[in-house]
Amino acid sequence: MGKRRTLPDHSGPAIRPLVTRGQIWSISVVTGVFLAVAMILLLIVSHVVLSMRGTANAIDDERATAAAAAAVAALERRLSLTVRDNALWDEAYDAVTSDKAQAWILDNWGIADYPLYDGVIVVGSGGTVVSAYLEGEPFDPLLASGAPLMLLAGMAREGDEAPVSGLARTGEGIAAAAAMPIRRFDMDAAASRDNPILILLKVMDEAITETIAKDYQIAGLTLQSDPFAGRLNLALKDVSGARLGHLSWPSRQPGDRAFERLQPMLVVAGAILVVFLLMVLAAGVLESLRLRRIAAIAEYEAKRDPLSGMLNRSGFMEALEGLAPNTTPGRPLTLHMLDLDGFKQVNDTWGHAVGDILIAAVSVRIAGFQEHFAAIGRLGGDEFALAQTGPLPAAGLAERVLQAFSVPFAIGEHRVAIGASIGHATTTEPLNPAELMRRADMAMYGAKDAGKHRALEYRTEMERRTGSRSAPE
Repeated sequence: MGKRRTLPDHSGPAIRPLVTRGQIWSISVVTGVFLAVAMILLLIVSHVVLSMRGTANAIDDERATAAAAAAVAALERRLSLTVRDNALWDEAYDAVTSDKAQAWILDNWGIADYPLYDGVIVVGSGGTVVSAYLEGEPFDPLLASGAPLMLLAGMAREGDEAPVSGLARTGEGIAAAAAMPIRRFDMDAAASRDNPILILLKVMDEAITETIAKDYQIAGLTLQSDPFAGRLNLALKDVSGARLGHLSWPSRQPGDRAFERLQPMLVVAGAILVVFLLMVLAAGVLESLRLRRIAAIAEYEAKRDPLSGMLNRSGFMEALEGLAPNTTPGRPLTLHMLDLDGFKQVNDTWGHAVGDILIAAVSVRIAGFQEHFAAIGRLGGDEFALAQTGPLPAAGLAERVLQAFSVPFAIGEHRVAIGASIGHATTTEPLNPAELMRRADMAMYGAKDAGKHRALEYRTEMERRTGSRSAPE
């Protein structure tokens, strides 16, 4: 057998009396605290403003860098679509694999000033260049680009049906390249690995960079061989990872521009803060007149549970101590101890945030019975205490409270069904509140041991049956 739970100590800390005026902070100390807080806030606001300026600049720089990379990727995608349209062509396959390949390639792909591409390379099955034209003129791709274009051709030969793309250097500068085997429409992709490879090139000239700058809102975009100091730079690499050049553009610095526009307002705000601090100094003398009221409010808040709005442990014990001396046979005092059943599972399943909302909802539902109770408090966790001095039978009132838990609680998207166990103890003569609470607690634990979701009245037999709950069975 395990150990029974130890009955908690409900005596609670004694509430200190109101502090006297002589014990409250002196006017000079209060004023000094206000000044210190104001200066700290000024430093925090200054730091936040400067951080926001830097963050705005960094976010826009990241956006521009991502946009530039997306623009290059889009250029490669458009060229991939073009190479696919030209590689999946029955006539092209028949011509390129015939003895008229050179003339056909020149007439159909080698023409100058074609808007979708600037150059064409056809690589034979043995890796030799069948034909190559750039801007309508023959050129040697091995001399202009070297291994990257041949590597791209190999990737296209070993790939699936989709074209492959990348960047390469040509005699005209950096170019986007896309490659795919030339085949007939009805030819299986796997069977076309030894077919000639079609490579199309699109040179990234000034017109391309201007289009990217306009479409992707990157003002001042230029193509440079080396990174430009003091500007944003995006490295352009070929398919082998070698660096070909950089897209470079100035940062827009939106944070700096916003700070410049707001600077006059910030100066005005600083002047207002100085005036405010002077007013705080002047108001320090008047603050002493408010200290007594502040102390009273603080004492009130000290007796309240912030989550439920009910009395906390100290406040409830004080209220119970006020009720106990007036107990008579004609005016009995009953203490109900209520503990939620299944609350731990709610916290474990949906988290403590939902558990806190549930506690607040339970508090509202219990508060619906406040006309029948002289005091209601939340002692902590999921434990509540209700002091009854009215004419209703204690057992019937406890059952009504339990019945209120039969309706599930709506917590956001969740419907939480939760019960409660109640133990109540009644006295017809003045009794130490701590003892009354111990008895109600014992009855409540008895209700839990009996199967939960029920109310149980304290009986003296419980003392003989259970003895001390701190002792092992």
